[in-house]
Amino acid sequence: MSDSPFAAAQMNPDEVYTAMLADLENLNDLMLNFSNAVIIQVAMDEEIAPLLNATAWAQEPIDEGAAVFHPRTLTVNQREVPLLLVRSKIGLVNAASAVTEALSYATDCSGVISAGTAGGLAATTNVGDVIVGTEYTYTDADASAFGYVRGQIPGMPETYGGPDSDVDDAVAAAVEALDAEQAEGGWQVCRGLMLAGHSFVTAHNVKDTREAFPAALSTDMETTAIAQVCHNYEVPFVAVRCVSDLCGPAAGQDFHLGVEVAAARSAQYALRVAAHLWFLRGYTDDTEDTEQESKA
Repeated sequence: MSDSPFAAAQMNPDEVYTAMLADLENLNDLMLNFSNAVIIQVAMDEEIAPLLNATAWAQEPIDEGAAVFHPRTLTVNQREVPLLLVRSKIGLVNAASAVTEALSYATDCSGVISAGTAGGLAATTNVGDVIVGTEYTYTDADASAFGYVRGQIPGMPETYGGPDSDVDDAVAAAVEALDAEQAEGGWQVCRGLMLAGHSFVTAHNVKDTREAFPAALSTDMETTAIAQVCHNYEVPFVAVRCVSDLCGPAAGQDFHLGVEVAAARSAQYALRVAAHLWFLRGYTDDTEDTEQESKA
C-alpha cells in the first residue's frame, strides 16, 4: 500500500490505477497463499529483524495504518511454512488492531504468536529467560467495584488462554528441540501468567503489581490485547517472549539485556513453535509426514 495518503495526488491517473491494481493483486495473493499462515506479532523493528533474517521473502510487505505485514516462509525439512510477520508498534491498541487486520488476511489462521521482549516480574525471573504464556490478563484493568477480579474486563473472562492441546504440544516440541541443540545456556524457559497494560511496570509500582498478581512472570504492553482478540475469534494464541529487563531487580541481579539479544532469542523459540503448530494443525499431504515434521 502507498506510504502516504497524499501520494496519489502527486501521480497521474494511469499511475494511480497501476498502483491500485498492484496493491489489489498483492492483497489477493496474500489472502490466497497465506490463508492458513501462522501470524507472529512483534511491536518494534528491532524485534522483527531476527524473524526477517530467519525467513524467506514471499511477497511484498503491506503497510496498513501503523502496522507492517510481511508475508514470509520458513523452510522446515523441505516444506515451506507460511508466516505472516506483523510489526504492530508498541501498545495494546496498536497490537490488537494489527492482529485483527492480520486475521482478515489469514482467514484460516493456524495460530497467533506474540514475540519480542518483556519485563521480568517474578522474583525468580532473570534477564534472558524465555517466558511462554499460559494465561494473560491486564495490569491496569480494575472493575473490582462491580465484582470483577483485578485485570478482568467486564463481560470477558478473568484471564485469556487456557489449555490448547496443539499449542501445548507445539511449545513442548520446540523447547525440547532447542534444549537438545544447545549447550546449557544459563537461561530458563518458564510457562505461566503474563501481564500487559498501558503503563510500564517499574521499581515505583512493581510492589503493587506483584501483590495483585503474585503468579505473574512478566509484563509488556501488547500480549493480553492480542490474547483477547484471539479469544474473540477463537484462534489459538501463545506469547513467547524473552526478558530484556527486570521490573524490580534484587540486589546483585543483572537487570538489562540488549534488545537485539533478547529479540533474537524470542524469535528462535517463536519460529520453532510456529512450525510445529502449523504441522500439528494438519497442513501437510499425509499424516506420517506430519508426525515426522512435528518432531523436527
